[in-house]
Amino acid sequence: MLRGISNKISFHIHKLFVFLYVNYKFIIRDSWKSIDGISLPLYSEIGFNTLRWIIDGGYEIGEINIIKNTIERDDIILEIGTGIGFVSSYCAKITSSSQVFTFEANPLNYELAKSVFLKNNVSPSIKNAYLTNEEGFVDFPINQKSRLASSIKDNTNDFYTIQKLNLNKVIAEIKPTYLIMDIEGAEFDVFSIINFQTIKKIQFELHPSILDKSKCDFIFNLLSENSFQLDTTNSLHPNYYFLKK
Repeated sequence: MLRGISNKISFHIHKLFVFLYVNYKFIIRDSWKSIDGISLPLYSEIGFNTLRWIIDGGYEIGEINIIKNTIERDDIILEIGTGIGFVSSYCAKITSSSQVFTFEANPLNYELAKSVFLKNNVSPSIKNAYLTNEEGFVDFPINQKSRLASSIKDNTNDFYTIQKLNLNKVIAEIKPTYLIMDIEGAEFDVFSIINFQTIKKIQFELHPSILDKSKCDFIFNLLSENSFQLDTTNSLHPNYYFLKK
């Protein structure tokens, strides 16, 4: 019981530190922090959970470490789930902006990512769109408690209308060699419809707390059936990297 109380106190002290640090940076100095050469914003609307990792320097460390070891200058990147634009900015610095294509369904993240690109002098192709097996439009729900963390599966009455694009047509047009995904459980939806075509490398964050075991097994079996092999050297749960044999 005492340990539980101690953990709660520690959590709230950390949260207070993040709040004070962010406001200090924003009001007195600047509102950006550099991680691996990429400047990231310290805006309160990003939310405590993300801000604390940015401040600590551990934000998206699993994805970035894999990219450091696996990306090549001639790779063409397809990123599904831009977030605030960290990964696509990092990739664009290694390849070039013209070789990075990123898609973000949340219109709030989309706008924030564009400001991150501008700050870092990169210009990947970014679209505010939901990749599926259809084309048209869809209502994207905005979770008022965590607006930037909103998901297509959220249950709310607050919506933005965004474009739906056919995933496999996008792949055929872009001809990516490297697929990167962090989409909060929707990785199963992508793998359920994808035609890998030119993709030879795949990195994704798996969310077993959202997906049940059968869906996780489906993903790994599908990759194996399509000649993708798990790279155990560069994979560390929940981030996995597969290379086509």
